This record gives sequence, structure tokens and C-alpha cells, in this order.
Amino acid sequence: MKPYRYYIVGALLIIMGGSCKKDIFNLSPTDQLSPASFWKTSNDAAAGLTGVYSNLWDVTTDVLPYLDVITPNAYSNYPWEGWQAIAWGNANSNGPGGISLIWQGAYSGIGRANVFLANIGSVSMDATLKARMTGEVKFLRALYYFDLINYYGDVPLILAPPDVSQIKTPRTPVAQVRQQILKDLTDAAAVLPAQPYTGSDIGRATKGAALALETRVLLYNGQWAAAAAAAQSVMTLAGTGYALFPSYRGLFLPANENNSEVIFDAQYESTGKYSTNWDILLGLYNANYTPGWSSIEPTADFVDTYDMKDGSTYSPTNPLADPNDKYNNRDPRLDQTVFRKGVNYNGIPYPVDSKGFAGIYTGFSFKKYTVYDNAPTAVVSENKSYINGILIRYADVLLMYAEAQNEASGPDASVYAAIRLVRQRAGINPPDLPAGLSQAQMRAMIMHERRIEFVGEGLYFSDVRRWGTANVELNRAVQLNGSYEGGVMDIRKYDPNKNNLFPIPQHEIDNSQNAIKQNPGY
Repeated sequence: MKPYRYYIVGALLIIMGGSCKKDIFNLSPTDQLSPASFWKTSNDAAAGLTGVYSNLWDVTTDVLPYLDVITPNAYSNYPWEGWQAIAWGNANSNGPGGISLIWQGAYSGIGRANVFLANIGSVSMDATLKARMTGEVKFLRALYYFDLINYYGDVPLILAPPDVSQIKTPRTPVAQVRQQILKDLTDAAAVLPAQPYTGSDIGRATKGAALALETRVLLYNGQWAAAAAAAQSVMTLAGTGYALFPSYRGLFLPANENNSEVIFDAQYESTGKYSTNWDILLGLYNANYTPGWSSIEPTADFVDTYDMKDGSTYSPTNPLADPNDKYNNRDPRLDQTVFRKGVNYNGIPYPVDSKGFAGIYTGFSFKKYTVYDNAPTAVVSENKSYINGILIRYADVLLMYAEAQNEASGPDASVYAAIRLVRQRAGINPPDLPAGLSQAQMRAMIMHERRIEFVGEGLYFSDVRRWGTANVELNRAVQLNGSYEGGVMDIRKYDPNKNNLFPIPQHEIDNSQNAIKQNPGY
């Protein structure tokens, strides 16, 4: 990819620096520009649109893989990354890492979106392309605002270009922000193409992305019938080519990026600013040195929840249970998601210390979202990872449909069919759930399926909060079985009156001269 750099000076300081994200934003290098010369041509519009997309990196690269460590799915040992404090229930508004990353990245993207929308009307260009670009920006603004209300609750709703007076904008009720999100998504869906993009446009927002995000917004708000209808509109949308990718493991490898299952993702690259460090954070750094180093690890609490390969529940007396290794003969997604004792890591045995503890902190490492597998492959250098971060995929649409339909109408045949597709792709045989489940039983099945299917994708923290199970799932001890922490209990704490939302970054409150009020408990 060609790096490019462009500047808009004065009041329109919306797009700063940056190399392109894969081919989607491959623009010619541009020297400094003044407000008087900008917003004239389609190239200017494309540059402005690129700026709005670029904030996807800010709200994903150091966020997506970490969101599971604030649940019992995963563990992070390093307090300076900011996520450990959230898991322990003692995060504060001055904390590092995730507390401010989402807020700052999302509002930067929103500011850029607002400038684009205020100026695109004056640009002389093809009307169809202008409409599509406007739809892309409205989709992105909706995505950024949804992140904000999901993690912070009430937030300032700003729809005008950045202005110094906006710093004192008070928080807007979630319901009003959600209404704007849904309006933006409706507008976007009306003009975005259903067909997948090709060439340098791969990765842009589509009609299916807008409808799928609408599904998530409605689902998170408990609007079951509307969410089911929105999901159904994605599932029946002509021309999209949406389908589950045949390999669960392959879905998260660079060679298979932009496949039929991906509805929308953050496009990363292997060089320049828009790469990530996921292979090192999730994998084993220097696996030849026992036990090595890692930042984000799956827990036994999570790994133990995998069913057997026939869909039955694990127990030592299950006929499929291996008395020598309880993790054998499990749901095939287990060994496509994690490394464990008894398997190879990148061509060498997964490390086990002299006391029999495997790995580093938890006894497991993530395979998902790394290039590493059991066979050897080239080691990825620091900050050179580039597998795209998937934000919405077709499996999620299917399970969102199943959940919403089950809550709206009970476990009808369409609910069973949607879940069957996901389990069949996973390799569970037989993939069918037991017939005759009650609504509550089906709900439990869907909760389990979502935890397994989407681990490491940042959804479980949101799921347990909206399900009302956070007080149990986020409020208990998680045992660490790795070499450095063998047998240690990691005590997780969750106060529903406080920890359901992140604190507003303190510097934002200070800058607003207290016009923005803090969330309860912080």
C-alpha cells in the first residue's frame, strides 16, 4: 500500500496523518491543503471518507482482543494495559488503556464524520458515488456512537462539525442517541450497495453491514421482534453472497480475509500505522523459552465449557471422554481456538514446566486471531500483525436472529435452523439441538453457543451485561493454571451499580468544566 498524508488546517482539523489501510484507502500522496481548496472534488471526498474509516483502528486494535479479559473467558497480567483493573472492579477514570481508547477514538471518528456530512454537498462529483460515500459515513458514525452508549451509557450527542464550544456539551440520554444511531443506519441502508465490493473498495460498508448493525442495536435494547426482522432482512438480502466460511480456524487467517462470512471488519496492514500486535499479545512470545511471554490468554474457566464433539456435555463418565486428556474429543472449535498441553505450538511442543503447569499464566494460549498453528510458520515481528479485526460476521447474524426470535416467539423451527448452521460449520456431529426445548432451555443453549463461537471477538462482555448474568459471570474467581501462576485464583469483582459501564475519562470531564457528569460509583 502507498502511505499518504494530508492535512486540513484551521477549523477543519479532522484528518491527520496516516498510511492507508490495505487497498480500500489507496490514495495518491497529497501535500498540505487549505480549507479553501478542500471539499471540491471526488478525491477530496475520498480523503475525507478515509479519515472517518481510520478511527476504526483506534477503537479496535487495542480493544477487541482485550474485551474478553474483563470476562472469565480470558486473563491479562499487566495492569498498565488498563483491562485488569476493569476485571477486578477497581478501574478509575484516570486509568490507562481501554477506559479512554474507545471514547477518544469514537469521538474522533464522529468529528470527522460530521465534517464530511457538512461539506459533501458542495463537492462536484458523481451523484451515485456521493450518496454511497454519505451512506458509509452515516454507518460509521452510527458504529462509533453505538460503541459509546454500549460502554459509557449517556454520552454527548454531537452532529455538527467540531467546534470549541462542543467541549461543554452535556451527556445525552441513551434512548436519544440510539434513535440517532438507528436513523443513520436507515439512511445508510437506503443508499449502500448489497453486493460485495471488489478491488480497492473491498472493506467498505454495505447495506448488509448497516442492517446487521441495526440488528445488534435492537437486540441489545431488547427489541426482540424488531431485531429478528432486521436479522432476517440480512439473511434474505439478495446479492450479498453471505455464507458461513467452511473453516472456523481459517476464518481468522490472513489468507482468507474478506471472505463470505465477513460483513464488516477493520482493515489492517502489515506495515505502517495500521498494523496490530495481535500475534504477540495473543500468542506465545519466544515459545522456545519456557514458559515464554503472553499478554492475553484463555482461561480454564472458558476452555472447560466446550461440549463434546457430538454436542453432549462433558463429564468424566461421558463415553467420548478421554481419561488421559479431558480436552480430547471436544467441540472441534476448541483446538481451532486455543493451544494447550499435549499439542504443538508453531512446530514445537506447547511448553510445560517441571511442575507440569502448561503455558504462562492460565495454561492455555490463543490460536484464534494469530497466524500460529500446530505446524511451524514464520514468526511475526512486533507490531507487524495484519489479520483484519472482524466487527460483524454472518454467524453473529444467525445467532442474533435465533436469540431475538426465541425471545419474541419461542424456539420455533427457524431458531433451530439458524443455530444448526453454526454448529454444523463448527464440525459438531450431529449439529442439531435436542428437539422440544423450552424457551428458557433454548436461551441457555444460545448463550453457550455465543460464548464458544465469539470468544476473543469482544462480544461476551456485552452479552452477559444485557442477559443480566454479569453479576454471576463477572463476579467470581477464575483459576490460573499456567507456569507463573499455577493454582492462583484471580478474583473478579463486579458491582452492577457501578461496573456495568466504564467511567468517563477524567480528562474529558475536566475539559468540559464538569458539564459532563461521571458515571455512578467512579
